[in-house]
Amino acid sequence: MQGTAAFRFAVWLSLVGCATSRGTAPPPDGWANYAPTRVDQVVDRAGAQLLSVSQGEVTTWVEVPDVGAKPGDYLLLGQGALSKDVPIPELGVRAPEVVNIAHAKVVDLATAERAVRFPVPSDAVSIGTVYAELDRRANQEVVVVGTVVKAPNAIGWNWVHIQDGSGDRESGTHDLTIKTQHRVTVGQRVAFRGVLRSDVDLGFGYHYAALVEEGDLVR
Repeated sequence: MQGTAAFRFAVWLSLVGCATSRGTAPPPDGWANYAPTRVDQVVDRAGAQLLSVSQGEVTTWVEVPDVGAKPGDYLLLGQGALSKDVPIPELGVRAPEVVNIAHAKVVDLATAERAVRFPVPSDAVSIGTVYAELDRRANQEVVVVGTVVKAPNAIGWNWVHIQDGSGDRESGTHDLTIKTQHRVTVGQRVAFRGVLRSDVDLGFGYHYAALVEEGDLVR
């Protein structure tokens, strides 16, 4: 493994995320994978797993909650904190780098490929900005990027809720809904283009301070 490649791999995992929950739920700022990530070796620990994982020819160690990963599985990984020169007593070796990650999820290859992080469109705005500038941006086209947290289907539409780590959870400005015909999965990183509406009342108790209609999946 080339040192520069290993360093890049560790860096994208070592940016500290803002989520506080642990486990298989996607973090608010999305999964951090830049390529499908495969499990090569597993060291089981109490309530945790130490995993040797690879992206192509690049390999590193990560420690995650016990998600039942096995060699050959694919993982979605959140961001984490990097440690260097870490002993692995179970194997009698020292790892040059281990990344401690609070969010991990075992998936199939197709899901791993769909969830790979992609460049944010240049005209995208954060969810926090959508709410902060709602009066000015209402009835205009917007591009938003985030992680799917739920995507129910009702009255012939998919109602895709996305979060990107911006906005305020207490006031509800951290979550934006897109009305679309596209099907997506929870945990998928998505970009939508659509028309932003404000103060949308659908009846039956469904009211949206902000709603993106005519949602077109950019990627």
